[in-house]
Amino acid sequence: MLTLFALMLQTAALDTDTAKAAKTCAQALVIASAGTDSPMRLTSHFTHLAMHAARAEGAGAKLFDRLNALSDEISKQPDLSPENAKLLAPQCDKRFPLTRSTAPVRLPADPFRRDTLCFGTLSLLQGAAQEIGKDGDSAPLNKIAAGLKPLSDKMTDAELAKRGLADDGAFMKALSDVMIASIDMGNPLGVAAACGVTGL
Repeated sequence: MLTLFALMLQTAALDTDTAKAAKTCAQALVIASAGTDSPMRLTSHFTHLAMHAARAEGAGAKLFDRLNALSDEISKQPDLSPENAKLLAPQCDKRFPLTRSTAPVRLPADPFRRDTLCFGTLSLLQGAAQEIGKDGDSAPLNKIAAGLKPLSDKMTDAELAKRGLADDGAFMKALSDVMIASIDMGNPLGVAAACGVTGL
């Protein structure tokens, strides 16, 4: 019995590599929190950890492409048992303390960086909300869409051109930069709440 418990503990140790640990935790926290956290909160956990992995890998301006790829990679990892997921969860909370934090997020003081961060975060969450909406709960999607509209209206071609972001590559770099910086501010749901979109 003691040997079995020791093996479980050994199996449930996080890798020292940040990207690998974040990918493991993305899977572990979703499994450990299933049935207790809302689908949008699970999405926030997963996304924040995928962002940690992408940053550790040096995704840079390719952040959004890398996040899409990581979603597939993490889903194809060997399944964790519920027992191992629960053993890993406290380690994940210690290693990535903001992932499940409910503390208020402080947004950037610069208005454009703030709007860009809100736009990027809500855009990321919108995809999950669309999937949830297919199961009949359209409330998260409606809230996110309402929050995105004024931000999208502000980001006109003329406004982006004034800031040297006229081409898609320059804008995606600016968006990726502010999103990567947000990892140390809080998780996507916390950022969304600071942007005025609550109750997800």
